[in-house]
Amino acid sequence: MASSPVAFEWDQGVHLVGSVLWFDAGRHDVMSFVSSARVREAWRHTHALCTDRTRALLRVSRAGFQALVVPYGRRISVGPLELTLVPAGFMPGSAQVVVECDLGTVLYANNVCVEGHPLAEPAQFAHAETLVLKTAYGRPDFAFPARAEARARIVEAASRAIADGVTPVFLASPAGKAQEVVRCLTDAGLPVVVHPSVARVDRVYRSLGFDPGPARVFKGSPRRDSAMVFPEHLRSSPSIRRLKRARLFWVSGLALAPDALARVRVEEGIPLAGHLDFAGLMHFVEVTGPRRVFTVGTWAEEFAAALRGKGVEAGALYREAQLSLF
Repeated sequence: MASSPVAFEWDQGVHLVGSVLWFDAGRHDVMSFVSSARVREAWRHTHALCTDRTRALLRVSRAGFQALVVPYGRRISVGPLELTLVPAGFMPGSAQVVVECDLGTVLYANNVCVEGHPLAEPAQFAHAETLVLKTAYGRPDFAFPARAEARARIVEAASRAIADGVTPVFLASPAGKAQEVVRCLTDAGLPVVVHPSVARVDRVYRSLGFDPGPARVFKGSPRRDSAMVFPEHLRSSPSIRRLKRARLFWVSGLALAPDALARVRVEEGIPLAGHLDFAGLMHFVEVTGPRRVFTVGTWAEEFAAALRGKGVEAGALYREAQLSLF
């Protein structure tokens, strides 16, 4: 890859070289932009920069979480840098950030959802000379159905299980995905029971004006006509194991990865994702129009190669190992 006027490095997160600014850093002793409350252990940061809604959601994990709060569309200065946050469309407060500096403009994007849904601000597109892009599903075999189709599959799976006298249990990330699952089930008129950790996030969603729908907190035994929504990492929890008749469903983009789906051991995987699939990533690059792209993610190298095949200057900044939650 040709040398870039704007340099980045990876050290448990993306760092804009020569500045104090990091992006979704895994280390917590630096000033980091936090793109959403879904970022792993972002509540540990002591020098975070995010939207007010992301701050509110991170306070579910740490009541005293503080951050430099930046409204969408307002330009702020961080030393010689000018920063502007734009909605990412994934969950309340999720954001991309445009950075303007002497060497050019940069767009950093992590979770982006361009299909509008009722539990997030509509995504916006921004333009920059350099794009740093999370490519969680940067392989051509990741081709997600339309969000409406995935939601319909969730409702159909729950209805079928209840009709069979079985409790449907949906496993999803407790912040972001679980709320979408609750919303599509309650919109269909199905009673829903949620794990306490999901209920805590639901309450903050409602306070922010995004209602996932009515759901009772799980206390040991759901009603026969109810669907359950649990965090995906609790797949083998005693609460689930004690259910006499249960049918498990995993709601994740990784449901399209046969090896990941096999590890989860569920009845069905439903690919409702918080990241863009391969075609969506390609479209995002096309619309934002960068001259160069840095990729970060499990398939960062594969996606960068695909971009180069289309004549885009691109290189993998960091290839993440695929996490196993089960």
